[in-house]
Amino acid sequence: MRLRTRRAWLAATLSLAVLAVAGCASSGSAPSRSVITAAPNGLRTFSVIHEMNGNPVVCPAFGLVNPVVGTLEGNATDKREPVWLKSADGRRLSVVWPEGFTVRFEPDVVLYNDQGKVVARAGQRTELSQTRPEEHAGTFDDPYIASGLLLGGCYPFQ
Repeated sequence: MRLRTRRAWLAATLSLAVLAVAGCASSGSAPSRSVITAAPNGLRTFSVIHEMNGNPVVCPAFGLVNPVVGTLEGNATDKREPVWLKSADGRRLSVVWPEGFTVRFEPDVVLYNDQGKVVARAGQRTELSQTRPEEHAGTFDDPYIASGLLLGGCYPFQ
């Protein structure tokens, strides 16, 4: 009985893995790519790609051992970059957020997701659980991309 249960569990796990890979596979036509834009207030966002070549793009279900982490900070008068993360060592980390995310100053910075829900406030620890620190420099010219499973949502970046 245990062997049968293990085989069923293994089959289900492999099926999910195949679906995840199929979601990222290309059928030969030009794939869609995320585009980075800036709102009038300077908040940079990327277009979320939920489908590529007719296949769904899914967020992998994992977290990194060493994700990008910082406290949310912002400045309403900074039109170039109104919101950023501050690392534990005091560095300013530039981030491009998923489309639909917005920032307001009430009076301190508040970050909202694409559903209009507050996901972070000034001084709050914010983790980009599927963003590796070594993938980008975290500077304005080479920002971190807040993609994948993030703050209760799935935001694929392609």
